[in-house]
Amino acid sequence: MGLNYCAIGQRIKEIRKHNQLSQAMLSELIDKSPTYVSYIESGSKSMSLETFVQIANALEIPTDLLLTEQVKGSPIAASQEITMILTDCSAYERFIIIDTVKTLKGALREHKHLVKRNIR
Repeated sequence: MGLNYCAIGQRIKEIRKHNQLSQAMLSELIDKSPTYVSYIESGSKSMSLETFVQIANALEIPTDLLLTEQVKGSPIAASQEITMILTDCSAYERFIIIDTVKTLKGALREHKHLVKRNIR
């Protein structure tokens, strides 16, 4: 299985924008050209492991958060992603989102038997 550089690049772009960084700003932080950052984000160029770590450090995130699409069953990455989503939410928004997730989890577990019987 090869790495999906398009998915990794998309995650970098998403997190960069969430952190309110331009491609130029990120490129300065990792000492690469803005064009190169653009290539990475579009998935048209792969990057070295060193550059990958530099990007994660510049974005102030763990590397596994950039690999969410690649790593199967990473509860730590999922937890970090949810935390990132909630960072700019009001207390009310956080309450509603958390309540919705709890309800969804309960419904999924309650109806799990339907999937086993191939009922959809």
